[in-house]
Amino acid sequence: MGNYTYFGAARVNTTPLDLDINTKKILDLAQKAQKEGIRLLAFPELCITGYGCGDMFEHQELLKGAVNCLLKLKYELPEGITVGVGLPLADTNGKVFDCYALVCKGSILGIAAAHSFYNAKDSRVRNFSTPYSDECMFNIGTSHYGVCNSIETSEGIVGILFNEGDLNYLQDVQLLIIPEAARFELDAADKRELKVKALSLTLKCPVLLTNLSGCESGSDIFDSMCMIADKGECVAKSNLLSFKREDLFTVKCGITPALPQYDTIVRAVGLGLFDWMLKTYSHGFALSMSGGADSALCATSVCYGQLAAIEELGFDEYSRLLAQCGFNKPKYNGTEDLQSYIKKKVMPELLTTVYQGSIVSGSITREAAAGVSSDLGADHHEWSIAKLVDEYTSVVNSASETPMTWERDDIALQNIQARSRAPGIWMVANRYNKLLITTCNASEDAVGYCTMDGDTAGGVAPIGDISKSRVLKINEHIAKDGLMINDRGLKLDCPQMMKVCVQAPTAELRPGGEQTDERDLMPYVILDRIHVLHQNHFLIPKMILDTIEKEFTDFSREDLKGFVVKYFKKLSVSQWKRERGATTFHIESSDLNAKNGFVFPLLNDGFRSLLKSLD
Repeated sequence: MGNYTYFGAARVNTTPLDLDINTKKILDLAQKAQKEGIRLLAFPELCITGYGCGDMFEHQELLKGAVNCLLKLKYELPEGITVGVGLPLADTNGKVFDCYALVCKGSILGIAAAHSFYNAKDSRVRNFSTPYSDECMFNIGTSHYGVCNSIETSEGIVGILFNEGDLNYLQDVQLLIIPEAARFELDAADKRELKVKALSLTLKCPVLLTNLSGCESGSDIFDSMCMIADKGECVAKSNLLSFKREDLFTVKCGITPALPQYDTIVRAVGLGLFDWMLKTYSHGFALSMSGGADSALCATSVCYGQLAAIEELGFDEYSRLLAQCGFNKPKYNGTEDLQSYIKKKVMPELLTTVYQGSIVSGSITREAAAGVSSDLGADHHEWSIAKLVDEYTSVVNSASETPMTWERDDIALQNIQARSRAPGIWMVANRYNKLLITTCNASEDAVGYCTMDGDTAGGVAPIGDISKSRVLKINEHIAKDGLMINDRGLKLDCPQMMKVCVQAPTAELRPGGEQTDERDLMPYVILDRIHVLHQNHFLIPKMILDTIEKEFTDFSREDLKGFVVKYFKKLSVSQWKRERGATTFHIESSDLNAKNGFVFPLLNDGFRSLLKSLD
């Protein structure tokens, strides 16, 4: 076995544009690593500025500030340690590059740059699209640097690899660093692990991967993965989705077992919500609790985030962070378990839920909303919007000779109920400085099965990139097994989630008690399958129909054709809703995020040309 003790990785939860705090975290971790005998410490990509700076990467003051931070590291790093840090640099021609510098006390050893972004699908591409050339030079202080992805250090030649486009620029490296800014996505960590192992075989040297942590700038949640591989084997691997603000990873950390998929998804959402609360200085969250699957999962994710945070951070750091958002929590004395402490001492102040019944609401959803809220310790309330709906209807009827009826005005009468719920919960959020959560999921987002300025009202849509069929499975898992916080047995329990699971999903907006989502749309498993075949596999409607006909044999081809037509027609006219919707967390690869996921024209042909092939 090789010597892995001289190097380590650092993962940091950065804030875009906050150069001083980001750089302080780098210096603090460098001091800690040096005391532990680490001689080479690798930080993630763009850790000085943050990854999600967007067009600010072109701003001269940000670029100057990044260089100043690099020089600060050069002069203030402790003796005997080299650190690798990511930052944007402008060359002598003013073109901006995604760079990585190796620096030690008194010296910048070299600058590497990403040579290609051919696999990228995010907004960063527009800022780092200039092709690298051998003439590229950077002025840092009084020195000039070219680009070299193989850098000589006191520990040997260190290679820097952003992606496969850099492979041809590596020569005789003795350690490969992969500085990442990789967002969480289902199954992506396993694929990256395979890549790291393969590189350790190809380059015949240890490979060190490090990634950013947490929800940095709104949508992407960086998964915190750190890993050491050598000779095709994993030597050490961190946990995913760390709640720590900064953390040191070495070979001594060993291999941390991964949590099961559903627990990992909720952990990602919980981490995203925790960071949103901290970075917006919100006094917790407000949520319109319908008694359905989506709001129940959102509420559970809030509670999971608090329990995971206190478990990983420890009470003192957790309490310090919450104090920034106006919380003053009693000290955890260890006499009760962590779950009880969070539910009894934190959640009543942190999460406010409201069940807003209408004339068509039933007791089943009301009891489910109250039950889940009680299990989680939320501050729960109930009120009726029936009078508000009647007043809105009367006002509109007064302006018309024909009063509204369900037979003629079904959509309008449904939507006014959803919209009447928004002002009250917004008032709660505004009064107590809470972040309003909206509950739209990916399946509803795809077909526009949501009411603008109604159930879409809010600042963040935490499950907006999770398909409804997966939401239902996660909730069943929560009800039966609880959610794992770590691999040592700590869990979050919410048994009253079963009250949600036994219901058929319904918007509960039409009288009669017979309305269900799947009657309005189609079976969610079919909707979600169409969604994946279209966005992940790029199949046209005819190919999708042929595929699902083989998979869903209980349905006739004619029924399945109707589902395909309905999906694409609704997808094409709903883009304006996706562009107006609250920020979602990237979870599934079939991301509908209008900014850097599913980019689609607002005005389009409604897929008419492609749907012709179904006739």
